[in-house]
Formats: sequence, structure tokens, C-alpha cells
Amino acid sequence: MTPLLEWNNVTVDFPFTAGKPLRALDEMSFSVAQGELVALVGPSGCGKTTALNVLAGQLTPRSGEVRLAGTPIEGALPCVGYISQKDTLLPWRSVLDNVALAMELRGVPKRQRREKAAALMAQMGLRGFEHSWPRELSGGMKKRAAIARVLAVEPAVLLMDEPFAPLDALTRQKLQDDILALWEQTGCTILYVTHDLTEAITLAGRVALMSARPGRIVREYPIDLPRPRRVMDVKFSPHFVELEETIWRDLERELKRGEGV
Repeated sequence: MTPLLEWNNVTVDFPFTAGKPLRALDEMSFSVAQGELVALVGPSGCGKTTALNVLAGQLTPRSGEVRLAGTPIEGALPCVGYISQKDTLLPWRSVLDNVALAMELRGVPKRQRREKAAALMAQMGLRGFEHSWPRELSGGMKKRAAIARVLAVEPAVLLMDEPFAPLDALTRQKLQDDILALWEQTGCTILYVTHDLTEAITLAGRVALMSARPGRIVREYPIDLPRPRRVMDVKFSPHFVELEETIWRDLERELKRGEGV
């Protein structure tokens, strides 16, 4: 498949208190094809979020290049949506106006953006909370609103950085199913960073394992579980367990390497 997203020998350094730069990524090369749902996993601190931020145009690599459809990325791109693990709703705006924010910044007329925001809120199970404040929502509802805000501008690429990490298990499972349904309906390209190996296998068509810092891709795993896929339909299947065991053994090896064991 022709790559839509590419990292070509990307190296990223950060300033460090000891004076010597801290290398986060070391000549990382990786690609994602259009329409794929790919998960990045690896030891804590291995550079998963850094890899995402370089692709989003938020970081400039020391060397190497990132590309979108063959074109070098320089700065944030309007066709790329980013959902982080943080609560990014603005507390002084209603939930509806939060969902409409990206459309407002792009100059979409008020009536049109509010109608689309209301429709997306209904789709995400938030009907009736249009005029609520973010502080009145649960953690899962806030995350749904944040996802709706990104979807409102119909991004061709969706980057997700541990979006469900702080949520309880039931809410996380419901939102995982929502992401699977979204991907199946729109065919958008999704790159998903997670510490949760079970989550990665449940969602992705391919899982990429990063090394301990400095990060690079050390192995890729095709996830050949049947689609359409729902969380409870696959996570207890024998093949799911086999995949999880295989990836965990390699991940454990990287964890030990990072600890100097």
C-alpha cells in the first residue's frame, strides 16, 4: 500500500539538565497507509508521543523527515485531527460551543457549525447536554465531546495519544467501540498511541512496537482478527490471547533493555 504517513530516519533530541541532549527518537522510520488503523506501543518514555507530535507538526526533528502523502510536513495541517489524553475543553464555553470551536476557527457560519455540532453530539450520545458546561460532564462525556470537536472538521488523519487512559474500564470499552465504528464508517486513517496492549490489539489492524529510548520501530504485528470488530467479541478469543502473548514477550524484552536488566 502507498504510504500516507511517513517517518524517514527521524531523530529528535531534547535539552537535558545534565547538559547533554536527551535523544527521544533515533533514526525512526515507519509508514502508515491510507485507511489503516495502526497502534504504537512501547515502554514508557520510549518516544511514542514524540513521534506523534513530529507528525502533527508540533515538533521539528533534529534530522530526518516526516511526510503526508509524499509532501514534507512543516507545521500543523488542517487535515490532521489530534486527540490527546488531556482534557482540552474550554471551561468558559458551553459543550456545544466547544464542539463547534474548530469549525468556528475555520470560518464556518454560526448556524451551520452549531447545527453540525448538535448532530455530532447526538451521534456521540451527548444529546441534551448542548448547553451544559464542561465541569458538569463526566470524564467519558468530556472525551466524547473532544472527539466530536475533532470529527466536526472531517480530518483525513486522526492522531490519538492515550485518549482513554484516565477513564474507567466500562467507559473505555464503550469509547473503543465508538472508535472502531467511526473508522469502519469513515475509512479515515488512525494512528493510535497506547500503553494498553489489549486496547492496541482490539482496535488496530497493525501494531508497531517501539524500542526503549531512544525510540525506533523494532517490530510490527499484523492483527488478523475478523472485522467488523467489537471489543467483547474478540478479546477472549484464542487468537487474541496468542497475539497478546507474542507481543508482550517482545515488549517485556524492551522493558528490560530500557531498565538495563
